[in-house]
Amino acid sequence: MRLLATVERVTALSMLLVVLALLSTVSLAKNTEEFPLPKALQADVKFWSRVYSEVTTNEGLIHDNEKLNIIYARLSFSPSSSYKERQKVIKNKKKYYKKILLDLATKPHIRLNGRQYKRVKALWPKDTARKEFRAAAKRIRFQLGQADRFKRGLVRSGRWLPFIKNEFKTRGIPVELAALPHVESSFRSDAKSHAGAAGLWQFTRPTGRRFMRIDHVVDERLDPFLATRAAGLLLKDNHQITGTWPLALTAYNHGAAGMRRAIKKTGGTEISKIVREYKGRTFGFASRNFYNAFLAAKDIDEQPAKYFGELTRDKAMEIQEIELSSYYTAKGLMTAFGVKNNIFKSLNPALQPTIWSNSKYVPKGYRLRVPLDVSADSTHHLIASIPVDERGAKQKSDVSYRVKRGDSLSKIAQRFKVSSRQLVAINGLRSRHNIRIGQVLKLPHSAIKQIKGSHSIKQDAIFYQVRKGDRLSVIARKAGVLEADLLSLNKLKNRHHLFIGQRLRLRKAPALLSVAANEKAFDRSVKSTTSNSKLKNKTLIADPSNYLVINKREVEAQSNETLGHFAEWLSVSNAKLRRLNKLSHKARLLVGQRVKLDFSAVSTDKFEAQRLAFHQQIQARFFDRYRVLKTVRRVVRKGDSVWLLAQQYNVPMWLLRQYNPTIDFNHLGARTRLIFPVLEKKLK
Repeated sequence: MRLLATVERVTALSMLLVVLALLSTVSLAKNTEEFPLPKALQADVKFWSRVYSEVTTNEGLIHDNEKLNIIYARLSFSPSSSYKERQKVIKNKKKYYKKILLDLATKPHIRLNGRQYKRVKALWPKDTARKEFRAAAKRIRFQLGQADRFKRGLVRSGRWLPFIKNEFKTRGIPVELAALPHVESSFRSDAKSHAGAAGLWQFTRPTGRRFMRIDHVVDERLDPFLATRAAGLLLKDNHQITGTWPLALTAYNHGAAGMRRAIKKTGGTEISKIVREYKGRTFGFASRNFYNAFLAAKDIDEQPAKYFGELTRDKAMEIQEIELSSYYTAKGLMTAFGVKNNIFKSLNPALQPTIWSNSKYVPKGYRLRVPLDVSADSTHHLIASIPVDERGAKQKSDVSYRVKRGDSLSKIAQRFKVSSRQLVAINGLRSRHNIRIGQVLKLPHSAIKQIKGSHSIKQDAIFYQVRKGDRLSVIARKAGVLEADLLSLNKLKNRHHLFIGQRLRLRKAPALLSVAANEKAFDRSVKSTTSNSKLKNKTLIADPSNYLVINKREVEAQSNETLGHFAEWLSVSNAKLRRLNKLSHKARLLVGQRVKLDFSAVSTDKFEAQRLAFHQQIQARFFDRYRVLKTVRRVVRKGDSVWLLAQQYNVPMWLLRQYNPTIDFNHLGARTRLIFPVLEKKLK
């Protein structure tokens, strides 16, 4: 009997092992299916594995920027060498290998002396044509190593990985995506790029504002927990738009609009085909290699010992939050909870310098992080102990100043009796010497005493009476509404014509105003904005609509656009465009309609800049007030109106189109499945 029991236990154990093995195989198969590694990309992934695990930040590789398996040299730098010194070495080495490649292209029958010539030639197939060497001479690139940085990132990742994986699992997206911050920030929550991206997930402002609050009071990109929720939403949206996870990941870098163009241009969703064949204007080295780098990072994250030996990740962060029922100063909260300034800041990284300088309160409704040793029962008592002068019934109003000729930051600081350091921090300036005429600077709340006749406007006010010195743009900003909405609500023809005592309607009830109200007024303000500034982004990163010129003379009409907009951006008459497109005077543009344009007066670049700025302003203003919480699916029934459905969900049509890029809203049939974003008003 004892032997029989033993046999039964062994049999049961064997069956358990078989089941576990099968589950592991199924999991691996699913993982491979969602994140495939095509043979055409294997060399590229191997390149990034080497960059992340073998080559340090004091080293780098000189390589071909298309054929990543061709590496000409590995450079080493002294840890004490300056950026300028390193760039000089890199430039000389690239020049050196460029000459070798050109010699291989122009002197194929002459015996090439030297080991380097033979070594470089041996990197290429024996039948490599002369034109290929000539082309390769233009593709030499330098890649800085990341191994030491990646290793530190592996250690740091332990703080947030459990939360990230749980969050992604809850949202129904692959937990393998938790490795993405290795590529973006090396798991540094305070990381900032030259392009303005910030945080663990490196959100830019335009994309981040769709899901988070990003302003001079709270920047949720810097909070790993809040930014993770936003990253999950964006990745899920990208997957719904592109259809595959490799493309969804590439869209994280290149934008959903760019990936939709790539799919259309290459005729499919195969990632290797797009990486190798798509030649979009903005589809550069970083975009082409984003998925490859992710696969390398994912593999290292899953088996770090293989690459770095045994290492211990940081302990997972545990947090305790309380929702604030009123507005409080940072000082009052720190005193109540007995927390030092540096600890309080580390617990609440989203709070901006305006909070620490006492220019703004910590907002009502904000989920404040407090130390774990504070008992949940005592939090109410501690909050109640905060003095009356350290709390407020509403947020402190904004105070701003427009830079004039002859101004300097020190002069402005002296005038308003604040410090230059405060101005730099509040406005996120990179340098105290870099301000420009016309720039609007935010001032500490204390500066309001120095501004003659300054006043604030209640955020829930319905009407406002114009005072001496008022401008419509300032009234709109203080009331938290759009200037275009004020023009529309008050039937104003000229935003500069206000008179003292005039009664302006600020908002309707309910307060969800159309962001497209009076598009012409928006267009005028956009034109004045873009004339003196360059747009950094060629497309709105999270927007799958196509705002670029097609075939050098056509565009697809998008939401909120009219023929009048195109005429103004092109500096031609409305009638000329109507004749060009054979449109009657009463004809209106349909979303998605191809429109022929006349570029005799302006360049395509200038037209695109104005068009993008128009949509950026509409979307930026909207996402200043609202964030996307989640998405829901709705089946269109017979008799349903998409316009009424959009109003029911309080979603503007341009946003609804972004979540349903393949749907033709001009011919919407019954049983069509639509995705609606669920919106939440942001805290103030």
